[in-house]
Amino acid sequence: MTLLREIQLLLERTYAPVPINLEACVIGESRCAVLNRLAGDNARYLASGGRTFLRQVGDSLYVAIFYSRPVIEELETNDPRQTLNERNISALITFIEEIAHGVQASFLFQEGERCIDSESYACNLETQARVDTYLVLSKFAQLICGGRIPRSVGSWLRSQLFDISWRDFSTSQLRARYKITQECAIAFLSYLRHMPLSSRLQVLREFRALAWNEKLKFTQFHL
Repeated sequence: MTLLREIQLLLERTYAPVPINLEACVIGESRCAVLNRLAGDNARYLASGGRTFLRQVGDSLYVAIFYSRPVIEELETNDPRQTLNERNISALITFIEEIAHGVQASFLFQEGERCIDSESYACNLETQARVDTYLVLSKFAQLICGGRIPRSVGSWLRSQLFDISWRDFSTSQLRARYKITQECAIAFLSYLRHMPLSSRLQVLREFRALAWNEKLKFTQFHL
């Protein structure tokens, strides 16, 4: 099974199945360049390692996912299912986040969300992607460690995922977006860690189903 398919199935087992095979949505550099031009000026300010493109046509949502060559080459050379280290962790985070975007976008579209170009929609996707990426990283770490993750490993994963790279974005809008969505995801994961194991899956599903403003209120209330 491919890494992409394995991650998508892990997210579907956590939440629910989605009617899309994201492996069929992966595009190459030439198509990415075309979609970047269609996306407008703001697209050039986003990270180049991975991108998720969404387009609504009538009552259908089209998804395209792009990964840069360095990201793919790193994960092929240094399989994260065998080891997690300083070399492959950044590529893996990028890889997981785009899959999470595709899965979450599919859920939102099924639930009637059509404002896919709004800032609140983007914030919802980014918050959920951070939560889901940490969960997938933790799952891989558990498999590699053969059980419970040592505290030092958990701290390392959080430091790799929740850094200050949001400061590097060229526009104030993107800096604000990635800062607040990271803070929201951190707050939720902290809340989740204090929940009984038997309740965590339901809490995850309930949080995923919240709109962006509801996610923000939820985490602010539980700080």
